[in-house]
Amino acid sequence: MSIKPIKLWGPWDEGFALDTHTVSSTYIGDNIYGHPEFKTEYSEMGELLYLFKYKNDYSKLDDIIKLGKSFIKSWKAVKNIDLVLPVPFSKTRNYQPAQEIAMEIACLIGATYAENILQKISSTESKGLSPVDKQQIEGTIIKTEMATTRHNILLVDDLFESGKTLKECVRVLREDPKINKILVLTMTKTRKG
Repeated sequence: MSIKPIKLWGPWDEGFALDTHTVSSTYIGDNIYGHPEFKTEYSEMGELLYLFKYKNDYSKLDDIIKLGKSFIKSWKAVKNIDLVLPVPFSKTRNYQPAQEIAMEIACLIGATYAENILQKISSTESKGLSPVDKQQIEGTIIKTEMATTRHNILLVDDLFESGKTLKECVRVLREDPKINKILVLTMTKTRKG
C-alpha cells in the first residue's frame, strides 16, 4: 500500500493531495443512451475513495485513513493544527465523505473537529463545471461564526479537481483575523486539475 502525495498550490499556506484519483481512463464506446463509457484505472487511494464516496462502502473509510496515516503524521505543518474543517458538501448523501474523513484526521492528529463552521449556501457543485461556470462558486460559502482564539486550520476535502471550492473556503476563512495558517489536504486529485 502506497501513495504519491502531490503539492497543491493555492491561497492556502500549504496543501497536498495524497495521490492522483485515476491512473488512466480509456474510452470503450457509447452506452445504449449514446453516452461515452470509459474503463478507468484508479490509484490505490482513488479506488478506496471511489468505493467510499460513490458506492457507499463505508468500510473503506478505515482503509483511506490507514493509507494516508504515515504521510499525515510526518507532515510537519500539521503538528500546529488546532482545528480541522471539512469542505462543505453540495450533494446530500447517506454520509458526507469529506466530513467523515476530516473527523478521522482530526482524531489522528489530536485536533478539534467542527463541521458547521463553513456552509455552502448553493447546491452548485464545482466538479464537472466549465471554467466559466466555476465562477458560480464565488459567494456560495459562508462562515457561520468568528474565531474566539487564534488558531491554525486544516481544511479537508475528498477530491481536488479545480480547487475552486477550496479557494472560496480559504477566502472566507481569511476574513477572520484570528485565523493564522490554513492548510489543505485532499485524498486525491484529478489528473487534469
